[in-house]
Amino acid sequence: MKRQLKKWLPYRWKVQIKLLQRYISEKKTQYVYSKSYSPEDIGEHKTELRQVINKGEYHQNKIHNLQIVSNKINNLIIKPNEVFSFWKLIGKPDEKNHFRLGRNLIKNHISSDFGGGICQFSSIIYFLALKSGLKIIERFPHSMDIYKEHERFTPLGSDCTVVYGYKDLQIENPFPFPVQLRCSLNDEHLSLSLISPNEIILHTIGFKASETEKGVWVETLSNNEILFKNFYIRL
Repeated sequence: MKRQLKKWLPYRWKVQIKLLQRYISEKKTQYVYSKSYSPEDIGEHKTELRQVINKGEYHQNKIHNLQIVSNKINNLIIKPNEVFSFWKLIGKPDEKNHFRLGRNLIKNHISSDFGGGICQFSSIIYFLALKSGLKIIERFPHSMDIYKEHERFTPLGSDCTVVYGYKDLQIENPFPFPVQLRCSLNDEHLSLSLISPNEIILHTIGFKASETEKGVWVETLSNNEILFKNFYIRL
């Protein structure tokens, strides 16, 4: 009965229920979420990642959506023990908030929706967090691997999907000093930097893939220790 009720509930109601559940859960954890910014660098140490933005259907819409995200994340400071939450900063990716249609992966299918393409931003943040040793609290991989090897702009396993209300990217700063996110993009590249007043020893991140008949298992390794193991369906 409960499953049938969920099936027939309007999607917007389901999202509101999920947001309420998150609110209750976050009250228990008592996380402090980052929300302060500084236009000036907070330190001299910088770690940077740069990715190609592949051209394709909805390309200009994707650039537009990524720019909205960039504007809300650029110069963000994450203080010690504070938590970065993708959706708390970005808000609902709908037309009202000026997002455009783009390609989305939903329930193992490629489709289009408002905010499509912004998973490249959550993914580069996740990958930079792995390299920098930030604590991953919440992250979800995509369900499918849609790229051929020569098409990849980032290793398989370094991705992070975000679905408003359902799947967030949350990262905690475990260092005794603040860190700052700096980002920029153009029609071809997305860049993200982590600025800090103290030097951060980077982790060696690797991805080990094991092919199966229906897809591929990918192990994420940090300094040769397994952090995660995820399965991707092959197209």
